[in-house]
Amino acid sequence: MRTTLKVLVLPLVLLAVASAAYADNISIGSYGTNANGTGYTASGLNNTALQFLGTSPLNSGYATNLVAPVSPTTGSSLNSTYDTSSSNIWTAAIAGTSWVTNTTVAGPNCSGGQCDANDFYYYQTTFTAKGGVYNGSISVMADDTLEVLLNGKVIVPFGAIGNDSHCSIGEPNCTYVDTISLNGTLLNAGTNTLEIIDAQTGGSGAGVDFSAGLTPAPEPSSLLLLGTGLLGLAFGLFRKNKASGLVLNS
Repeated sequence: MRTTLKVLVLPLVLLAVASAAYADNISIGSYGTNANGTGYTASGLNNTALQFLGTSPLNSGYATNLVAPVSPTTGSSLNSTYDTSSSNIWTAAIAGTSWVTNTTVAGPNCSGGQCDANDFYYYQTTFTAKGGVYNGSISVMADDTLEVLLNGKVIVPFGAIGNDSHCSIGEPNCTYVDTISLNGTLLNAGTNTLEIIDAQTGGSGAGVDFSAGLTPAPEPSSLLLLGTGLLGLAFGLFRKNKASGLVLNS
């Protein structure tokens, strides 16, 4: 009985050690707790608050080819953003998140000067990681469409205007959550930057909503070590049981 317990406990210990080595689960998103108009300042589990950076004009050929400048041309860094999930929005936010905009007035029913101009709208959040290769996914919604960059590299490109899976099939009722795999994503050790660029093309209120989760990808060498350890334990148990059987039979 005691031998059996040892055999059961040791693999669990190895698994716990291996799990601890990979324990860098990252959860980021447009999380918020503040009501519309009070400013969006809450942070998520790993990330700083999603901040509005500013805007840039749409390129001349945006109807068929959206190309956003690297950084906004107007607006100052780290402006307040607003949680609009309790007010005039397109559709329910992704579970656990909030729609976030650059103004207290958002959603498909704005009017006149309340509506956002047709521009690119820039948002940014930062988060920390141990670094290395991670697996996971990101779910996004936007009005009208968005591009997501991780440490300056595009991981979600702009969709088609007016029929974009990042936001909706048929504007303006943004009802489709687009989930994109992030398997094999390389993160920096320390600070990482996630940027969302929202392309507003329909003369309405702009807004974004996202949620992402990442976990470290197991290293082959660590898996091999764990597997070798388990095989060794199984072989040891086999030999012990065989020896015990010989003693009993003699």
